[in-house]
Amino acid sequence: FAWLSVVTRASLESPASRAMQIVAPARFLDGVVFSVFLLFVSGVGLFLFGEFHRMCVITEAKKLGYFAEVMDKIFPFPKKQYQFNLTHVLLFAILISLLSMVHHPAQDCIQADMEKQLDKKKDKGEKGEKGEK
Repeated sequence: FAWLSVVTRASLESPASRAMQIVAPARFLDGVVFSVFLLFVSGVGLFLFGEFHRMCVITEAKKLGYFAEVMDKIFPFPKKQYQFNLTHVLLFAILISLLSMVHHPAQDCIQADMEKQLDKKKDKGEKGEKGEK
């Protein structure tokens, strides 16, 4: 089994294995800061939605009329009191992070526009060089 430890040590010391690390210890602080910020955003978002729910269903219910009834039917809370806890904050934070990672079609459009602009610049440069000869 001595050859196994030599092989393992040699593979850990190679530059390729260092580049292919699954976990980068230097990025732990970044992950902690991002997760705390994400939890803060999630909690504030749920709190603001709770305030909006209270305004629609309780405070301004007479002014809003049918919209207040619809809001109460869509989000039926006991005694019309909006409540959320840490589980809701964590699940909403996971939802936000997953939706943040989705590829948006607008990114493809922007990339295609940039490639067209680069092609036009190359074509103009080639035409200018042919005209000078």
